[in-house]
Amino acid sequence: MERTLAKDTVKKIGEKVRLAGWVNTKRDHGKITFIDLRDRSGMVQIVGSGSEFSSLSPESVVEVVGVVKRRPDNLVNPKLETGKVEIGAEKITLLSKAHELPIDMGGEDLNVSLPTLLDNRSLTMRHPKQKAIFKVQEVVIDAFRRALKEKDFIEFQAPSIIPEIPEGGAEVFEVKYFDHKAFLAQSPQLYKQIMVGVYERVFSVNKTFRAEPSVTTRHLTEVVSLDAEFGFIDTWLDVVEMAEYTIKYIFDAINKECSKELEMFSVAVPEIKDKIPLLKLREAQEIVYKRIGLDERSEKDFSPEGEREICKWAYEEKGSELVFISHYPTKARPFYTYPDPDDPEFNQGFDLMGRGFEWLTGGRRIENYELLVKHAKEWKVDSNKIDLYLQAFKYGMPPEGGFAFGAERITQGILKLPNIREATPFPRDMERVDIRLSKVQDYNSKSEGEDVFEKIVKILEKNGVEFEKYEHEPVFTSGQAAKVRGTDIHQGAKALVLQAGKEFILYVLPADLQADLEKLAGKIKAKKLTMASKESVKAKTGLEVGSVPPLGSILNLKTYVDSRLSDNKEIAFNAGRHDRSIKMKYSDFIELEKSQVVED
Repeated sequence: MERTLAKDTVKKIGEKVRLAGWVNTKRDHGKITFIDLRDRSGMVQIVGSGSEFSSLSPESVVEVVGVVKRRPDNLVNPKLETGKVEIGAEKITLLSKAHELPIDMGGEDLNVSLPTLLDNRSLTMRHPKQKAIFKVQEVVIDAFRRALKEKDFIEFQAPSIIPEIPEGGAEVFEVKYFDHKAFLAQSPQLYKQIMVGVYERVFSVNKTFRAEPSVTTRHLTEVVSLDAEFGFIDTWLDVVEMAEYTIKYIFDAINKECSKELEMFSVAVPEIKDKIPLLKLREAQEIVYKRIGLDERSEKDFSPEGEREICKWAYEEKGSELVFISHYPTKARPFYTYPDPDDPEFNQGFDLMGRGFEWLTGGRRIENYELLVKHAKEWKVDSNKIDLYLQAFKYGMPPEGGFAFGAERITQGILKLPNIREATPFPRDMERVDIRLSKVQDYNSKSEGEDVFEKIVKILEKNGVEFEKYEHEPVFTSGQAAKVRGTDIHQGAKALVLQAGKEFILYVLPADLQADLEKLAGKIKAKKLTMASKESVKAKTGLEVGSVPPLGSILNLKTYVDSRLSDNKEIAFNAGRHDRSIKMKYSDFIELEKSQVVED
């Protein structure tokens, strides 16, 4: 008997069928067992009895032979495509028995933390709502292809191993390529420009890589980049127009093909009244400054807060949840970006912002060979290593431009996912390549947070250190902490997680002082120091900002101590939680940690 898919059972009432799939959920009612059987097409209810049914575990793979029956009107399930029928099972065969599941997969939502979701990725992706994410993403990528093919673009495949870093900066993965040095591509940019000289209009769907030493809700080290490039443009606005056409085409496809998935997430595609508004960066920064007082008017880019605010402005004032931002500082963009002839300090590049963050970057490119060589030198790009690229311009290239979408960013934006890691089946970031790379656990619950506190206590006791421990109301500022402990604020050992390039360090200083990162960088011979984001702190330490203890040895972080902390005979600090503190002698702290003391 040929296998029947779940969705096709509605057309076979009264017929005997053979189905196969996974046990999504099981419900026992006396001697009767109800199973929701899941296959690639959907789900259908199976009714059976006996130990073969009652002993089944969720996610076990089974084959069922039975008769399709119409359900009584009062038992119809309107939430299921097959809700008007059920299968009266005559025979069931266990094909593969599933072990006990680590999480509940039977609910409408997976009520688990993000680390748990990703630690069990092979299982959690089977959940209907998780599957819906990647159905949407599949349509995004397919619609991107269709949109451009309808405009006479040709697809090509770009290499992932490249000889030079065209984007500039250090955020690249270096590869030992036999006896040479190579890199993983940050983008297919140079190759799609070369291909414009071959086909005139090209696009590519590529994996790209960025070694960004940050853990935020919108950054990954490996992403799917949707790239397009085309020649014979009259102006950079032709590129903006093509980008707008493409994203609108994608939205139309999502509406037509993913209505069920949008409904599952209670979202709609971003609203655009007519045209997507277009602002120059300085104009947009002025708007943000006037709205909320955030002064970024001399910055080379928006902060996350600025991005969110300009998106709010676009929706409130222009009825669009998307907004183009153009004319970024020329020196802040790659060497091939075309400077605006009327104001060369700014270029004819642009970004597309949506729902609070960047979805696309694009612009006009330099097609003049001599200017490209000059820019490459100024941007410190080795022209010998990009000779293949320069050849294309040496032998004639029309005025051209292009853009690149992030498939995960679009998916995250459409479905309003809180974290981009949910928008990729197998996320790569600085803390995960399938498995977690950090040696430190993620502490996601109150009981797990207690492990850090208890670990500190055990270490202090083991080393014979005298200390006091406090349980108090949660505190989130140094002043609050000093008040509940009854200590001076200068006694507080404030522990800051900093980034030195791709490395994380811990800097400990009195709680009433501000960290001078430029000065500290000079003293510890770091090229540059930045404050780690709250997401990076969480990922690296498993703890929230403000609860990190000054004991870097516990967190696998090299620790630097400001010498002004030695003003105190005793220091106090939050110990892994906002409602747990410890007070101990400064001398014992230094002896225990053996940290490097930095003189003021």
